[in-house]
Amino acid sequence: MSDIDLKNLQPFLRIGIILFLVMAVYAVIGIRLWHVQVLSGNKYSAKASRQYARKIRIPAVRGRIFSSDGKLLAENRASYDAVFHLSEMRRPGRMDKTINHIMGELARVSDCIGRSCGITVTDIRRHMNYYPGLPITVFQDLNPVELAKISELAPPVNGMELAVDTVRRYPYGSLASHLLGYVGPSDPSKADDRNEFFYYIPDIIGKSGVERLYDDKLKGMPGKKLVLVNHRGFVHEVVGEPIPARNGFDLELTLDVRAQRLAERLLGNANGAFVVLDASGGAVLAMASTPGFDPNLFVPRISSQDYSRLLKNPDKPFLNKAAQGCYMPGSIAKPLVGICLLENGIPPEHEINCDGFTMIGNSRIRCWYWYGGGHGGVDLLRALEISCNDFFIENGMRLGVDRLSATFASAGIGSDTGFPLPESDGLLPARNQGNRRWNVFDTALVSIGQGRIEVTPLQAARYTAAIANGGTLWKPYILKAVRGASGTVIQETAPEANGKLAASPRTLALIREGMHRAVNAPGGGAKQARNSRIELSGKTGTAEVGSGENRYKNTWFTGFGTDAKTGKTYAITVMVMHGVGGGKTAAPLAARFFENWL
Repeated sequence: MSDIDLKNLQPFLRIGIILFLVMAVYAVIGIRLWHVQVLSGNKYSAKASRQYARKIRIPAVRGRIFSSDGKLLAENRASYDAVFHLSEMRRPGRMDKTINHIMGELARVSDCIGRSCGITVTDIRRHMNYYPGLPITVFQDLNPVELAKISELAPPVNGMELAVDTVRRYPYGSLASHLLGYVGPSDPSKADDRNEFFYYIPDIIGKSGVERLYDDKLKGMPGKKLVLVNHRGFVHEVVGEPIPARNGFDLELTLDVRAQRLAERLLGNANGAFVVLDASGGAVLAMASTPGFDPNLFVPRISSQDYSRLLKNPDKPFLNKAAQGCYMPGSIAKPLVGICLLENGIPPEHEINCDGFTMIGNSRIRCWYWYGGGHGGVDLLRALEISCNDFFIENGMRLGVDRLSATFASAGIGSDTGFPLPESDGLLPARNQGNRRWNVFDTALVSIGQGRIEVTPLQAARYTAAIANGGTLWKPYILKAVRGASGTVIQETAPEANGKLAASPRTLALIREGMHRAVNAPGGGAKQARNSRIELSGKTGTAEVGSGENRYKNTWFTGFGTDAKTGKTYAITVMVMHGVGGGKTAAPLAARFFENWL
């Protein structure tokens, strides 16, 4: 081929090469598109969905709490809140223009209703970054006057809505506050389902008391909804039907509201505790501890001033003195010492001559009747009736700490009762207790409920119930039933025995007789507990605490009685700190309780 022919073919060759290259490029693009759209289509579709679809968690309405007599102890009330939908408040241009507009509208609403708002620019930015699809609450729990003022605001705030939320309410205020507890918002970072939702609206959860103990039953099951957002994160469409939340279960407690209110009213401003149990099963009918606190203060959040005030109160309003407070029992321990005597072969007719005091080495422990020269010859029943210290000290030293400790342990002292809320174990007298060696003087003191022995009022009520019912220590319980939305019973609590007094039926019959005399005999030490409604048997106690100028008395009454009308047997324990004496301070409260309650 000539040079002229080659020159003529060169343009066609170059065009062919260019066309080949163009076609190759289109082929690569086509293959890539096929790979993206067909082979990897599902993958990229899911990725796009994750970028623009947002799953929102919807918390459930919390279950209610009822008393055994049908009174509402904790419920949910409507809260009218002002919320800003930030997606409807956008301004053209930079984000700062939108934020300035939002803060300006916020100030306008604040001036209108006369309430300051704690929302800051930082809060707005954070909300727009982390929760852009959700409205931000700017004012909570608006009252009717504030609602009216906002409704008349002109011009209206575009993007503002008056939304209805539910908040916890305790209709009786501080009543049974140590048992009910209080609630607060959960921490989303610790939630098991946090990664399931893009926008996580947390539950209101129990922080203490029954609210915390049975939180899994009260809080219900959350719902969910799926929304689409634009590239700025603002919601523009709800996808599909939202899944509604399932409300929490209702709880029915064993508490009797009338009994609880009466117990708290009788304690008044005193620092003390009051426990009433069903002696035949362990149901808690009343458990009062004073002073208490109002759980409504924690809704929606307690102020730092109120929380600091409660924490610094020397009377410890957060402490449930009935179950967590440990105190020397004084003479209410004497029925247990009497059990130990009888079970170790000392007959009930065995007498001790009370001359007003007992010498232990160079130390003297007085009987309360020392000023009259003592009680003279005293046997067990008489000693329980008049609460003679000499009788129990001399016999207690004869028994020794090991035998006494075994009886106290069988009564539940030194161990928890099984009550589901926080409680203390008390202090069991024992030879190996602490670092200090045990001596005979310690034995003498614990024989009259002083020294190295401590009980909770709940423990005292429990062993008193055991004396009444034949020796069974019941596990105290507070939950009677769990109920569904229609009132159907989901779960019921059955009484559970978890201990036995180390005492024969004959021993318990004798102890009951001595405690009956203490209340009903003319010279009985607990005669102030007598009332016209129920025949009580019981024992008073006065324990001296502290030393010098700080010395004071913790006063007790513990007892039991059967209601003639219903046949129910109740155990009651009253403890008042800084009292005058068990007979003058605590026993009259027990009498007034049954007079009014029954």
